Amino acid sequence: MTRTTIPRNVGTDMTRIPGPNLPPPYTWTGARAGQLRANPSDFTTTSTILIGSKHTPFHVHTTLLTSQSSYFRAALTGPFLESTSNTIELDDVDVAHFQLLVSWLYTSTIPAPFKDGKPAYYSLLHVYALADRLGLEGARNAVVDCVSELADRTNSVLTPSDTRILYEQIRDSAPLRSLVLDLFSFKKTDRLLESHSDWWHAAFLLDLSVQLKRPCPQALSRHRLRMWCPESWHATRACDNCRNVLPPWYGAVACEDCCQAFCTRCVESGVGMAGWDDGRAKWEVAEDPLDTSVGASSDRAKLRKWEACKPWRGARCALYHEHEETDRCGDVFLGRW
Repeated sequence: MTRTTIPRNVGTDMTRIPGPNLPPPYTWTGARAGQLRANPSDFTTTSTILIGSKHTPFHVHTTLLTSQSSYFRAALTGPFLESTSNTIELDDVDVAHFQLLVSWLYTSTIPAPFKDGKPAYYSLLHVYALADRLGLEGARNAVVDCVSELADRTNSVLTPSDTRILYEQIRDSAPLRSLVLDLFSFKKTDRLLESHSDWWHAAFLLDLSVQLKRPCPQALSRHRLRMWCPESWHATRACDNCRNVLPPWYGAVACEDCCQAFCTRCVESGVGMAGWDDGRAKWEVAEDPLDTSVGASSDRAKLRKWEACKPWRGARCALYHEHEETDRCGDVFLGRW
């Protein structure tokens, strides 16, 4: 059977703003993941940041500090003693937390911290609070990305002590709170909440109860599918169910919120419509009524029921990022910027 490809430009709708974005490296945050962000012409001038009670010195390029942080911009260029001595003391900051921030300053990414083989969300929460204090908006968004990817990769959520940090050391309006509540709402955490011996923060449990009573639109509408055509090999991907590659200019379907992509054949068979508590990406044995190719077996085939729409995967920028000082993330997947 010959497949005819009809070019259609349905991926450049500029009227739907804000649009979802893909997780790194497909989003644009000023530098690609792992790419050096400092300007080589500015390598001659550094500032000394003394961290912790022992005044551990960090020698960071001055232009990198002043271009990314409103706090360092005011301290190193204003009429303060720090601007003449080119030295800043932060006695109450943990060295490990500042190391993660310095890593983000140079690479635009934050490495995921672990302790005893488990995700150290508390470190990321402290880094978020420190980035908020130092006026590093891009670093706060990077922490959101790191928490999202870490929760998906390890199938984990915050601990009770982590929720106390979230509600006692981070401002009430921080989008990170919304992300954590969505993670608990979408994942199967009911048994975790019942059996955990430590105390959860009372305000967190109250907000979670309201969230479960009034779920976000993604939990109600599941996948919001729309027609999508990859415009280049850079923007294309494989079907998230059958894993067949969706070539450029080949008609496919994508979710507005989590940016999952499906071929039209899988959508016609019902994939992508499962509820967020139905299937959980498990494999099941079922009939494949669409397989009519020559030599195809009529036996029961092994298919996958797709998992929930996860807004923190695709709509991360629109829901959990702050962009008052930084540029919005570019959406390569659906063709919007």
